[in-house]
Amino acid sequence: MTRTPVYFVSHGGPNIIYETTHPAYSRLESIGCEITQHIKPSAILVFSAHWQADRPNTIEVNISEQEPLLYDFYGFPKHYYLEKYPNRGSPQLAKRVMQLLTEAGIEAVPTDRGLDHGVFVPFKVMFSPEKNPVDVPIVQVSLFDDDTDAAAHIRLGRAVQKLREENVQIIVSGMAVHNLGDMRVAMSQKRTMPYTVSFDRALQEAVETEPGEGQE
Repeated sequence: MTRTPVYFVSHGGPNIIYETTHPAYSRLESIGCEITQHIKPSAILVFSAHWQADRPNTIEVNISEQEPLLYDFYGFPKHYYLEKYPNRGSPQLAKRVMQLLTEAGIEAVPTDRGLDHGVFVPFKVMFSPEKNPVDVPIVQVSLFDDDTDAAAHIRLGRAVQKLREENVQIIVSGMAVHNLGDMRVAMSQKRTMPYTVSFDRALQEAVETEPGEGQE
């Protein structure tokens, strides 16, 4: 049975939209073309690190058909807040997601919400309306309120994985680590924080380990 792959993209700040010579820019473009030209999904389900549910042990699902952009970043030049990204939602897919979550014992609630910058920023590069448009609905789903609960988020991933057999592309957007305070310290001292090194190694081991080779 054919299943769509799952992508994790590191979007960084909203400035990636304009940094066309940055290596991440071309990589995002490449991933976008791979999705539109080879996978050709019927819809996209996306999780962003910038949306955590308001209620404990609950997942929120965006059921909006029209999704405005949420400029949830601060201190950038004015033109950043004028960026546009054409998109549409899918109440039908949202209901399907809620069904799968409920079947997995996860409380799911519908909500009307726009796309935060963890979605429209990388998508603006991956699925450029001018160069590589993706004419399929996009549904964003929240994370749990506690982003340190790895087991809960593994359950979340397992709950929606059946969508991969229904030609739905799952994309997760964030960064391996994200601490702006530590980033400034590391840049000023020209050193890497020790915990980022150990976590990067653990993350690499996790994604490169074949199922059955070790603990999930």
